[in-house]
Amino acid sequence: MYIKKDPEKSGEAKAKKTAQPELEKPKKRAVDARLVASSTKGMAKAETAQEQKRAQPEGPGQEDPVAALRALFAQMDLPQKLVPSNVQSYNYNPATGSLVIQLKSPFSKQFDAENTVTFEKEISGVLRKGSLTGITGIKRGSASIISISRSRPGVFAITGKLGPFSKTVEFKDESVPDMP
Repeated sequence: MYIKKDPEKSGEAKAKKTAQPELEKPKKRAVDARLVASSTKGMAKAETAQEQKRAQPEGPGQEDPVAALRALFAQMDLPQKLVPSNVQSYNYNPATGSLVIQLKSPFSKQFDAENTVTFEKEISGVLRKGSLTGITGIKRGSASIISISRSRPGVFAITGKLGPFSKTVEFKDESVPDMP
């Protein structure tokens, strides 16, 4: 009688299994996380630079900064007449809303019998739809103008702060005097 051996239990099967080399799986290419992060940051910086170039005209023959800034104010639902006519340049970052305006020279303008406003050479704030907040560079006497916002259609509000006290004054769009 012939007894057939179970190949799984025999040493031959084990020898055959170990004798066969295992195929190596292809290794995935490791990507350095620092390279990915720096390229992502680089792309974000490039996109921000392109947005700023679109927002701020540069060089002679380019768009007038006053007209461009007035168009931006109109787009943000703020009166265009609030933009002074002596804007030298401006920088607007749509991602953060940061706006910095450089004037050719500081000036004062009387809005009504009680309100004379002084504009410094550099004005900055955060421009969003319907408001310009966190303003620096605009004063009424010793009070700082801290925000300009749309209170209702055709009317905007200017909020000033003197020490711990603040006051808001509303103006109709058509009552804004032309800026020098």
